[in-house]
Parts: sequence; structure tokens; C-alpha cells
Amino acid sequence: MAYWDVDLYARYEAERLRPSLDLVAQIPDRGFQRILDAGCGSGMSTAPLRARWPGATVVGADSSQEMLENAQETVSPVTWELRDLGEPFDDLGKFDLVFSNAFLQWLPDQETFVARAAHALDAHGVLAIQVPDFDAMPASCCIEQTAALFGETFDSMGKESCHNHELGDYYDFLSEHFVQIDAWETGYAHVMDDHAAIIEFVRSSALRPYLARLDGEGQAVFLDALLDRVRGAYPVRRDGRVLFEFKRMFFIAQK
Repeated sequence: MAYWDVDLYARYEAERLRPSLDLVAQIPDRGFQRILDAGCGSGMSTAPLRARWPGATVVGADSSQEMLENAQETVSPVTWELRDLGEPFDDLGKFDLVFSNAFLQWLPDQETFVARAAHALDAHGVLAIQVPDFDAMPASCCIEQTAALFGETFDSMGKESCHNHELGDYYDFLSEHFVQIDAWETGYAHVMDDHAAIIEFVRSSALRPYLARLDGEGQAVFLDALLDRVRGAYPVRRDGRVLFEFKRMFFIAQK
């Protein structure tokens, strides 16, 4: 997995934080005592969990040392775990809430993660998930079209790239383990100054694995070609700015 640029990721922190806040607000308050933030990243999603349940023990787990170092400086008290959550994590113990914000799309086997999360929950536990519906967005198509110009460079991306399933697929994953499931979709219309801002937004996330395979010159060629496609996909509004609709799927599953 390519290096995470924490500063670049935080450049659009307000836009990235809002889905996490929306998900936290919809979780039923059961006085949770032990919470796992799976794929906690920079701690951006951990902070609202810490604020809503100040008495809970919170564990934040992520595979990026860079992100965890930032999290340690911004959110406390939290127990931080450096680990690949694509692997079993039953050694972390039981939880009554497992929370996952914009993380599942990085896992090749997302159904197995759901099963492991269900197993990590106690008898009345809750799993709360937000997944970007990036594959359904024009920006995703622009990236794929640009990548195709580079021949075999991006063949066999595998677990490097992000990928989401359809909402119905996630429902099926969850219904194997949970008796009550709330699911919804939201499109966030981010107001961007220009098309280059859209690329900056995805550069630290969905675009990151592609740029990691290129040298400096290759990155510049890729970004120029991508910008041309993004300009064609997102019209300029009357005030000169661009609306970047970012679609996201939400799930709250209860045992």
C-alpha cells in the first residue's frame, strides 16, 4: 500500500468529516462501553465517537503508521493499533460498537470483514459503516479512462485500489449476521473552486494507488490527462465554481 499523505488528506477535512458525523448521529445510543474504530486513519472519524461516548474505551486501528501518528496527536484518550484489518482481529477482544468510516473500499474481501466485525461484537452489538460509492461517480470513470492510456502499467492493481460493492450486496453481507439493518445513500455536493480541486480531493484517496506506480514525469502526464476528462465530466456553474457530488452509502446493523 502506498504512503498516505496526511496533510493532503486533511486538505478537505470538512468535506470528509461530514459523513462521519452523519453516521455517528444516527447510531442508537446504548451507552456503549467498548468501541472499535476500524480503519480510523488520521483520527478524523474517531473524534466524534470519543465526543459522543466520552466514558467508553475506544480502540482505533489502521494499517498506516503515518495516519496513526497524526491520530495520536489529535484525539485522546484512545488506544491505537497498527494493523491490517484485512486479517483477523479477534485478539482485540469484544466490542459493543464497531464503527467503520470510508475504510471498507480498501479491502479486497469486504464480506469477510463484515463477518469478523459481527463476531467481534457482543450479543447486542452494533456495526456502523460508511462506504464511498466511488465506482458510481464520474470521477471514477475519468480515472479508469486515464489509466487505460498507460497500457499495462496498472494491470493487476488488486488490493492497492479501492472498490465498492452495490448497496444490495452490502445488505446481503450484513443480513447473514444481523437482525436489523438500516441502509441509506447520500450525495454530498461539494463546492469546488475549479476542476483541479476535484483532482486534489481524490489525489489523497482513490487516485493515490495510481500515482504510486508512476515517477514524477509519469504523474504529471497522468494528472494532465485526468484533468481533461474531469473538465468534460463536471460542468462549470454560473459562478465559475464546480459541484463535485460525492456519493456515499451508510449502514447501521444491530444484532
